Amino acid sequence: MASVDEPVEVPAGRLKFFDQPRGVLLIASTEFWERFSYYGFIGLIALFMAADPATGGLGLDKSLTLKLFGLSAGLMFMAPSVGGWIADRLIGPYLAVALGCVGLSAGNFALAAAGSRPAHAAGLQFAFFYGGLVLMVTGAGLFKSNVSALLGQLFKPGDPRRQDGFMLFYMGINVGALAAPFGAGTIGELVGWSWGFLVSGLGTAVGLLAFLWLSRGLFAPFVRPGRDGRARAASLWREPGVKLVLVMIVFTAIYMIGQQTYGGVMNLYVRDRVAKDVLGFHIPTTWFLSLNPLVVILGGPFVSRFWTGWKDRGRVAALDRILAGTVLMALSYVQMGLVDLAAGSAPVAPVWIIVFYIVITIAELCVFPIGLAEISKRVPPELVGLLMGFWVFTMGFGSLTAGWLGGWLAQAQTWMIFAVLAGGGMISALALLLVEPLVRKMLAAER
Repeated sequence: MASVDEPVEVPAGRLKFFDQPRGVLLIASTEFWERFSYYGFIGLIALFMAADPATGGLGLDKSLTLKLFGLSAGLMFMAPSVGGWIADRLIGPYLAVALGCVGLSAGNFALAAAGSRPAHAAGLQFAFFYGGLVLMVTGAGLFKSNVSALLGQLFKPGDPRRQDGFMLFYMGINVGALAAPFGAGTIGELVGWSWGFLVSGLGTAVGLLAFLWLSRGLFAPFVRPGRDGRARAASLWREPGVKLVLVMIVFTAIYMIGQQTYGGVMNLYVRDRVAKDVLGFHIPTTWFLSLNPLVVILGGPFVSRFWTGWKDRGRVAALDRILAGTVLMALSYVQMGLVDLAAGSAPVAPVWIIVFYIVITIAELCVFPIGLAEISKRVPPELVGLLMGFWVFTMGFGSLTAGWLGGWLAQAQTWMIFAVLAGGGMISALALLLVEPLVRKMLAAER
């Protein structure tokens, strides 16, 4: 499905980072509000589950909190594989994005109700809580893969702006992630859990209204594929570009186990182990989550330019980027393990958390936005939504695994969790180093 407003080819020598087709900024702003909602949820949900019921929390123990966090965050990223299939076959990405915003907004409102006094008094807090999680997962499933598919429609094949466009998109959505800890996160911690979730839900509703109003005429109507189209889609799995993307997905899923610890393992680590009183000011736990999007916003153009100028010397460039990100992720946990061991029972200096987030976010910039661009470039339109969903699924796999790993090791020394994450990253990087020549031969043989 092509965009109504077809982009114009731009000679590579005249490219500037912010020269993009009409609609890119709209997609990025819609993702801003979705990320504001998601990072508000991520920053608050584990703290909300573990908080004393007298404060409106649920009073769950640390092990169950981390497991439920991993399950809910994981499903929010796994569901887009189903949402991508629904959009490809039944409703199209535009309607899927709109319905996804509705689900996310309603989910936040239900979580706000779960923290309210009337819900606790009536014994309904867990009904609202689990209902809110179901709505959040459903909304994320419809939204996450399909908003990237819409973005891909704005670029013609061979458009040299694609990689920078997806990096700009990734930077833009992280403005929402940066705002969430200071907005929904701070309100939830300092005013009340319900108010934090309410702000997240209202933000998504605002984003939906803006998307519906400003996208008129920008995207072509969706046409459901007939039987021939479905048969063609089944045959496309044998294409070399699709095979490469599947290899990328496998190794990115392993990488994401280390990447997706922000809201669970690292959030509780900052709460329990990090010195947060600086010059007489107490730093809210959720504020540390803003370090990740801040580094994305500031570092995105530099990482994009670095990989644009990288000489691959005949190697598979996409796999090299995942390899670099995996090594950096492992090193970030080597650092945290050493810091935790050295601190003993003393509080950890906040500067080490800053260093951790800088390193692991550069790793993220090497992996995730590059993958979105590769899928939109290499994958036939009939499979874009589904494979975008698989790509987002890797974050769900990482969240689920990291959450359950933290739950299993909840009573162990934290450095042990860091050691497991660092060791797993190094093993994955070694395996990818060995697999890359085989993938290179496969691609060369099918040209």
